[in-house]
Amino acid sequence: MIDLLIEAKVISRDWTFNQISDLKNTIEVLSLELYSEMKLSERFELIRESHVHEIYIGMAFEDAFREVVMTHLRGEVAGKIKDMLGKATIRFGDNNEISERSVGGKPHKERSSDEKKDSKNEE
Repeated sequence: MIDLLIEAKVISRDWTFNQISDLKNTIEVLSLELYSEMKLSERFELIRESHVHEIYIGMAFEDAFREVVMTHLRGEVAGKIKDMLGKATIRFGDNNEISERSVGGKPHKERSSDEKKDSKNEE
């Protein structure tokens, strides 16, 4: 289930090269988003079979619980992104911008918006 949530989050965005190349930050951002969207029961299910590590001894339960969940989420997000990037295709030089003229902006001074109509009028 978590795998599908991660994939949906990754696919739903347009990523810049800088965001993808800074994987540590991207993983952290996605993990925090997932954590905030998860119910307590979902968080528990994620770490249910985890062993208690000694670094959590002395921490408040809430803090230790959050750290264990976030550690698992980071691992899941990193694995999924690695898998998705392994299958990704990157195209350099694509320009997907829409010019202002094509969406109702003012026509260019040298060319009218309807060249065929203008050329017929000139005949």
